[in-house]
Amino acid sequence: MTNSHVSIELHVNGQPFIFNVDATDGSETQLTNLVSGRSIGDTFSSGAVITHARGAYLENYAPLGVLLLNEQGNVAYSFPVTRLENQNAGPIYPVGVNVALNYQLVVTSSASLA
Repeated sequence: MTNSHVSIELHVNGQPFIFNVDATDGSETQLTNLVSGRSIGDTFSSGAVITHARGAYLENYAPLGVLLLNEQGNVAYSFPVTRLENQNAGPIYPVGVNVALNYQLVVTSSASLA
């Protein structure tokens, strides 16, 4: 099994927040707030709007995606993925999606790349 660092910068209510995780390949893992260690749902429990994002950045394995899941576990937004071994970091892009209590930000992956 391979571990990989996954990170994304989200702009919410005019402020940048970084969510990250060291994920294991072949798994689904929740990203947490870099500063507080809390989930995205706990960070924005009273509700907010993700206006912009930069990332998601991954390394070492084949990502199936970084997903924002709503309280029912349905995909509310799918963030584009950048593998830093193959591409440079990209610019900030518009998002415009709500986030609230019990939302999750997860990365899913397949087997590691050689």
